[in-house]
Amino acid sequence: MSLMREIEWGSCLLEPRRDPKFERRFRRATGRPGGPMAYYSGTSWLEDTTVAFSVDASKQLSIDPELIGLIGMIVSQDNSCRFCFAETRALLLIFGMPERRISRLEHHLLTEEFNARERAALEFARHISRANPSPGKRDLEQLRAAGYDELQIKEIASIAGLFVFFNRVTTFFALPPYAVEELPNRWYVRFFRPLIALWLSRSKSQARLQPLEPDERGGMFSQVVLGLDGLPFARSLRKAIDGMWASTLLTQRSKALAMAVVARALDCPLTEKEMTKTLLEEGLQREQLDEILAHLTSPALEPKEKLIVSFARESVWYEPARVQQLGRDAMRTLSREEFIELVAVTSMANMICRLGAVVSAS
Repeated sequence: MSLMREIEWGSCLLEPRRDPKFERRFRRATGRPGGPMAYYSGTSWLEDTTVAFSVDASKQLSIDPELIGLIGMIVSQDNSCRFCFAETRALLLIFGMPERRISRLEHHLLTEEFNARERAALEFARHISRANPSPGKRDLEQLRAAGYDELQIKEIASIAGLFVFFNRVTTFFALPPYAVEELPNRWYVRFFRPLIALWLSRSKSQARLQPLEPDERGGMFSQVVLGLDGLPFARSLRKAIDGMWASTLLTQRSKALAMAVVARALDCPLTEKEMTKTLLEEGLQREQLDEILAHLTSPALEPKEKLIVSFARESVWYEPARVQQLGRDAMRTLSREEFIELVAVTSMANMICRLGAVVSAS
């Protein structure tokens, strides 16, 4: 029995709303079933981001594909994400990793007999996930000493960051993990495993360097995006940030509050400084903002904003059952679309702040 299955996991917070067009787009881009997309379809920038980030997480420029899977396992385990862990576990099985080794990894992920180079990458990924404290110059020096170049370091960080994002989206929505957990045991998966692996491998082509275009080098959180320049993910991140900020489901002030709270918790000065500027322009006074970031409350906050601030803080380090209950409580005040955007924004904030620490240390 998988240890991850013992994690308390509530019922899904969202009713599925099938969108065949979105599901087909996801399936064609990734080679994976698009059914889970029905739980949060209808939010266009998140749909676009999900497809782009899923593709980025499955391709590699310079690191071994198996290492990507191991990073996914270690970050998903660290974040107690049953859905993402089960999905990554199933993919590793389909691509030929023995069940015995996967079970051993799950129980003793960093006591496995990895070589020094692999261990350094996995320790770094876990450090990004935990962010307590965030990675610094010493962590980067250890990766360089293990033989990783600057491009590989950026790629390891980006894969860890992508799983930080997806872990939160799937956990906060409480997407049902049960079918994914049982998938490798299905007779047809066992029987057709080589064909399924071939089908999935078509979407796992080698990535190529993609320098940012001039018009992609500015905008919100540009320092983080520029710090990842060359990775296809940098372009996806630029589009995701722009789409998130342009959305009108939540106010820009609400989104800036959520991101500022996450930035303060993770000690990310890049993000906090940018969000502080935005919030002062939105009409908050400096003393009011200081009170909000220090105590998560202020008379200046509207009722929805109080909820958003509390949820954002809980998103940094969480227990699945507790954060899922907070989400269920939030949906008494927020519409379905507002809640989906709140989850997406806080997930983006957690990823951006963790990557911001790596960029600052580089």
